[in-house]
Parts: sequence; C-alpha cells; structure tokens
Amino acid sequence: MIFDPLEINYSKIKAYLDCPFLYRYIYVERKFAPQTPFSSLGLSVHRALARYHAAGKDLSDLLAHYEDAWLNYGYSTAQESMEFYNRGAGVLENWWLYSQNNRAETIYSEKKFEFPFGKWRVKGTIDRVDRLGAGLVELIDYKMGFEGKTSKDVSSSLQLSMYAIGLSRALNLKVGAIAYFVLSGPEKISVPYDPSTEEATLGLVGGPAEKMLALDMSRKGECSRCPTRKFCPESLARES
Repeated sequence: MIFDPLEINYSKIKAYLDCPFLYRYIYVERKFAPQTPFSSLGLSVHRALARYHAAGKDLSDLLAHYEDAWLNYGYSTAQESMEFYNRGAGVLENWWLYSQNNRAETIYSEKKFEFPFGKWRVKGTIDRVDRLGAGLVELIDYKMGFEGKTSKDVSSSLQLSMYAIGLSRALNLKVGAIAYFVLSGPEKISVPYDPSTEEATLGLVGGPAEKMLALDMSRKGECSRCPTRKFCPESLARES
C-alpha cells in the first residue's frame, strides 16, 4: 500500500503522539513490529466479533468465527498459544451471555467512514453502532481491557471523539452516547456525547497532522515502552 500523507486516522495520530519515530517507522517506512500474545489475542477476538455481527446467531457461531479468526502469532510455545486461545474463548462466551441479558439494536458493525478535514481525509472503522431511540445512536469501541477503563477514559477519548465526528459527517447520524465495551469485564462504559466538542476535537487532530505532514521529528517518546524498541534505529532501549 502506497503511503498517503494526507490520509489520517486515529492510529496514525496516536503513533505520532506516542513518538514521531514510531509513526515514521510504521506508516512512512512501512515496517511493523512482530505481534505479541496480547496483540494477537486482541485482533483475534475483534475479528471474531466482526464476523459474528455480520453472520451469527448463537454462541456456537461466535466460537466458530473465533476459531476461523484465530491468529497464532507471537506465542513462544504451543502451550502459551492454547492458554491465550482459551482465555479469548472465555471472554467471548462472557460477552455473548452479557449480550443476551442486555439486548441492543446494532445497526452497524465494522463500519467504515471518511470525511474531509482541510487538506486531509479522515478515515476510520467503528466496531459497533447501536440505536438508542429518538433519532440517536451509541458509538461503541471494543477494548480487551488489559489495563482497565473508566468513564473518564471514555469521555476524554480522542478516538471516540473522532469516530463520533465520522458518524455525523460521513453517515449523517446523530451520536447521543459514546462507549467502550470492555470485553474482559464484560462491561459497557457509556457517557453522553456532546457535539459541541467537535471543533476542539478537530483542533487536537490538526496539530499533530500538520507535524506528521512535515515529518517533524523534534521529540522522542518513551523508548522503553515502544513496541518497536528492538528494531527502531533511534531507540534508546534496543537491548531491553
């Protein structure tokens, strides 16, 4: 895929905010860090849920989609792979039971959006959109929840705010609430959405986007926490 500096999404913004060299490594140079057990598990679970929303009726369907979606990358042993596989299956079973007891009308899953913003095109894919009634929808992003989430995390999420603008501008939907669905709970953490924050959100996007376009590398993130620390030539933690 050819790198397009005028196409932005939340992952690019986050990478640049974490470290400009991380952004350059992944999105400009098109290099990738190997999967870890946690990243592989998260991708496998997300893929299973997307397939279930598209074509699934019961728990057996969900688990079949999980088996098909399983990514066996990043595990050091077959035993570790099986332990994580079973962990993911348990997460999905608990999600399914929660969903049976908390019925919702899902109108979109894995919904793509794109809207213009100045010289850029903002793109994204939303995990799930539920109908709230009164012409409103709830925007939901699935999180594995390895580090825990709170209502403050939801209300301050740049990702959710960008996606809410995407629903409004690209799909003409009125967002009434934004939420993280913490799969390891399972727990849905939802807060009301205030559309008056759109301009502030775009301001938070525009600043990094300008620096990304200029390839401003005037700062460095925390190398010890970087997923590419063993491979990035600028890393101060290549041996860790």
